[in-house]
Parts: sequence; C-alpha cells; structure tokens
Amino acid sequence: MSIATLDQLNDELGKRWFQRRSPQLHQSFRIAHEHAMRIVMGQACQWVGLLYIAFGAIDAVLIRDMLPYTLTLRFVIGGLYVAAIVMQVRNKVDTRILEYQSALGIYVGFAAWLFLAAQSSDTTATLYYAGYGLIFMLVANLFFDLSFELALISSGLIASTFLTWAFEYANNRAYIFCFGSLYAFSLLLTLFLNFKYNRERFRVYLNFCRAEIGHREALRRGEELYRLSTTDALTGLANRRAIDGVLQNLWIKSVELGEPFGVILIDVDFFKLYNDRYGHQQGDRCLATLSKAMREVAERRQCALGRFGGEEFVALLSVSSASQVHAVAEEIRQAVETLCIPHAARRDQRSSVTVSIGAAYSTDIAGEKPERTVTAADLALYAAKDEGRDRVRIFDKRMLDNGTDDELNAEILRSALADGRISAVFQPIVDVSTGHVWAAEALMRLKDAEGRSISPEAFIPVAERTGVILEMGEWILREACRFLAAEPNLPVVSVNISARQIDDPNFVSTVRAIVRVAGIEASRLALEITESGQISGNPEVAKLMEQLSAAGIRVWLDDFGTGFAGLTCLSELRFDMVKIDRFFVQSCDTPRGAKLLKNIVDLVSNCAQKTIVEGVEEARQVELVSSFGVDLFQGYHLGRPMPAHELSHKLLDNTGSRAPAVRSALA
Repeated sequence: MSIATLDQLNDELGKRWFQRRSPQLHQSFRIAHEHAMRIVMGQACQWVGLLYIAFGAIDAVLIRDMLPYTLTLRFVIGGLYVAAIVMQVRNKVDTRILEYQSALGIYVGFAAWLFLAAQSSDTTATLYYAGYGLIFMLVANLFFDLSFELALISSGLIASTFLTWAFEYANNRAYIFCFGSLYAFSLLLTLFLNFKYNRERFRVYLNFCRAEIGHREALRRGEELYRLSTTDALTGLANRRAIDGVLQNLWIKSVELGEPFGVILIDVDFFKLYNDRYGHQQGDRCLATLSKAMREVAERRQCALGRFGGEEFVALLSVSSASQVHAVAEEIRQAVETLCIPHAARRDQRSSVTVSIGAAYSTDIAGEKPERTVTAADLALYAAKDEGRDRVRIFDKRMLDNGTDDELNAEILRSALADGRISAVFQPIVDVSTGHVWAAEALMRLKDAEGRSISPEAFIPVAERTGVILEMGEWILREACRFLAAEPNLPVVSVNISARQIDDPNFVSTVRAIVRVAGIEASRLALEITESGQISGNPEVAKLMEQLSAAGIRVWLDDFGTGFAGLTCLSELRFDMVKIDRFFVQSCDTPRGAKLLKNIVDLVSNCAQKTIVEGVEEARQVELVSSFGVDLFQGYHLGRPMPAHELSHKLLDNTGSRAPAVRSALA
C-alpha cells in the first residue's frame, strides 16, 4: 500500500503520459504489483507453453517435412520454458528476473521455430508460415504483463529477426514489403497497447490507493463519530447510551449463561450546592477529577464505568457474589473521599466532596428486564442518602417494603408511555378582569398497572433521576400542541421543562419540530423554567432562552420566590411571564404575608415583567391580589387540572366580557 497522501495521488493522476512518474509511487506500485505479476506469469507461461506445442498441428499442415524436428523443438523448448518459470515462481524469484526470462523465452521460441521452418522444402508455405511470428509479438506485448522496456526488446528482436530472415531467404520485394510492414505496424500497435495498459495499471493502482485512503478515512470518521456518540464529552467516560448497551449484554449473559453481574450507581453528594458555591466551570472540573479517580478503580476491577448524566455515574461488572459488588463500590467511595476536594456549601458536618452509592446484585432481583437491576440500585442509592450520605448500600429485598413507591414509580416510568398509562390534564389560568380562560398549564398524570393514581410529587423526581423525563417531557409537549391545534380559541398552553431537558442539546430542535408538526403558531406555546433549577448565571439557560425566543416560543419563570436566584434572575434574563409561587398567596392571611406578596408583585412589575399568581384557593385571595394589580391567576378556586375535553367545554364560555359575573362569584 502506498504511503502517499491524497494530494500526492491526485497530483500523480493529473500528470500527462510523457511526464515522469513519482519515484516513490512508482516503487510502491512495483512492490504491490510483484505478487500479482508472479501469479500472472505462472499461469501465462503454462498457457503459452501449451499453445507453442499445440501449434505443431500447423507444422503438420504447412511444413510436414520438418514436423519431426519442429515437434521435438516445441516439446523441448515449451516444456523447459514452463518448468523453469513455474519452479521459479514457486521459489518466489524476483519478478524482474522472471520478466527477463519470459521475454527471452518468447524470442528463443520464435527464432528456433523460424530457423527450422526455413529448412522446409516447401518454400511457398514457409514464406506464408513466417507470418505466424506475429503471434509471438502479441504474446510478448499483450499476453504477459511485461514492462514496456522488455516488451520493446523482445518484440523488437522478433521483428528484426523476421526482417533479416526475409531479406536473406525471400527474393520477393512485394513479400518483404507486405510482411515487413505487417510486422512493423504490429510492433508499433502492440507496443502502444502495452504502454497504454501498463500506464492504466499504474493509474488503477493510484485510484485503488486513493479509494483505500478514502475508505480508511471513512472508517476513522465512523469510529470517531461512534466514539463521540458513546462518550461523555466532559469526563471521557462512556455515556448513558453506551452503558445501556453494556447492561443489555450483561443481562443476556446472565439469562443465557447464568453469569451474574452487579450494578453500582454513584451520586455526588450536594453537587448542586457545589455548583452554586464554586461555579459551573469548577463543577465541571470537579466531575472530571472524580471520574478520573473512579476510572482507575474501574480499570483495576475490570468494570464498565459511565456517566448517567449530571452528577450521577454508574459502574457495571461481572461478579460472583454480592460481597464483591459491595467491595468495588466501597473502593470507589474511598477513591473519591481520598481526593479531599473542598465543599464548604454542604448541609452536613463534612467539608469535602463525597459520593453516595447504591449497588445491586443481579441474582437478588426478580424480573425479566435489565432495568430492574438499575431500579434496585436506585433504591439502594436513596437508602444511602437517607442514612446520611457518603456511604454504600447494597440492595436487599427489605428495601421493597420501605420504598415500594420509589421502586414502583421507577419501574412504571419505563413502560408507562408504551402502555398508555400516562395522561395529560390542563389547569386553566384565568384573567379575572374578563373572566376568560387566558391560558392553561399542561400537567402529566400517571397510573400504575392496577390503575391507581401516582402523585406527580412521587414520579417526577424519579423521572428526573432516571432520565425518563426526556421522553415524558417530549410526550407532554406533543399533547399540549395537539390540544392547541384543536382549540384555536385558547391563546396559550404552558409546559414545565426540567433541568435534564435544558441540558439536552437537541431540546430546541425537538420543540420546533413538535410545533411545526402540530401546525400552530409558536407563540401559543410557553415553556416554564423553575427558578429553583439554578438558572441564574447559567450560560446554557440564557442560550436556550435566546433560541426559544428566536423561534417565537414563550419562556416563563415558574415558582418565583422559592429559589435562590431572586432579583438577579430577573435582571439577567428576560421572561415573557413570571409565576409567583403558591407559598406566598397561601401565606397572605396575615398582614406580614400580604405585604410580602405585594412586595414580590411590585418587584416583578419593576423589572417590567408580567405576573401570574399560582395557588389561589379562596375568593378573598383573588380579591386581595387583584388589588395589587394582578389579573392572571391559577389555582383550584378557578379551576382544577382537568382532561382536555372538560377544558374545551369551559372554553365555550369565553364569549364576551364576564368580569362582573366573575367578580360577583368571587365575592
């Protein structure tokens, strides 16, 4: 294979026939061509030898009196020629030597044959029979892959030998002219074809090299793309996709071969607080350092280590006992603890970064899906957190009694979408100045396999932890847009988005596609970002909001007042709407609570942003907050979350101004 670059190959292919070949490429061609040439010569010499002997039949017809001599000559020269070449091919003699011998053998065979044919008493037959010498020229120039120089020497000797013989033997100028020109033109033509074929073989080789380089480059890029698609960019560990593949393989081995395995879930303790205290860049460096320490343990213990997302990691390994799983998990915990990375923002007595670990051993878990092992490890992880963090817990069946809801929800989320056990409800947002339903918030509801409802407060955190929130979030977006398409009189539907969705690089394109398929105006969809999601100072959130705004999609701030962002959040980011958390409206019974709520409303207004107040459950709350200049409310008093068809009936009342009726009802 040529070591030339693609540019060198292209330059060589662009050369004209008379331009000198690249010595490097020519030598590379010769080396690559030797093996093929040796095989061709071994086969060609056998055919030529048989053909040489077979032409004895023509001797018998044209020069019968010389048949015993010519036939003996053919067998001797043909047999020796074939035997010598074949033996040398098998002994891997240098190809150049074989070419010389082949060229010489062709000429010797011609000269010996012509000499004996000239001894025939049938002069006329001999003159015409001499024309058969052209076959030797064709063999030299075309049948063998001889180089141009050797083909020229061999066929040139054949032509010159014939002309010398013709001048001495034939006394007929017409014969000499006709057959001499035939030999001369055949010489030129076959030499040209030999030159052309040799040049084409070289060009074929160059094109092969170029295709090979392109193929290797395509393979390299494919491998690189695969590596990128299965590698976490921050830590260099396997990503969730790759780890899922490893889990599937371990599960198959467990089922088919009875080889048990362990699952270890690792969660960095109080990592959100670490980000808040030290910044996201330092947080990324922290995760990279942790992953390096854990990787050393994983390589030593022959584990597959990956990043599940955020601050969560997973290790998978083949083991023969639960104690081995626990030992590896403890080694990982100690490796992190040994780093002594400062963490002054923790909410416990420790002051450095630690991890909580939950582990599971496959034989301890009943079920027909590999995800059950992850669910079990997840239960153990939360047991470790509940017990004070910085510890390892391994799953046992007693955890099912203490954490049925978590286990059940985690399992349900993996199949709820496929089984149709997830549904959408819509809670109206009412403009009390007109009495109209101004918007609605789309919410998810979930039932278990027995049809029992599961609280969002139970399944949403599990969805966040397991990453299923990405699929569920996409589903509720589709439902919201489908409802908007069916209800042109509803101005806006809002949907909550999670931190996992904010981190998803494909999120904006996914939302755009959903809106486009639904055929609605993008401004009718609002996405709610929770203040407690640590959005202040996060460049990814600012970038996301810019992209959504550019697409015409509204962005609302949800649960304002309960997080840590406060005024900084409002000053840094521009929201289309700010939803004040229900805590404040439910605490406005006292003068202090009412004053606090008014101050928050004024704060939002001073930042030139519109307000929705959540959690109104009584008429007097609406009256009080309305006096602060707020018109948009959401809460059980004005409408509980309801199925789409019930909200559609409610929207039928959105005709004309009904403010007096609403005010009267509220009173």
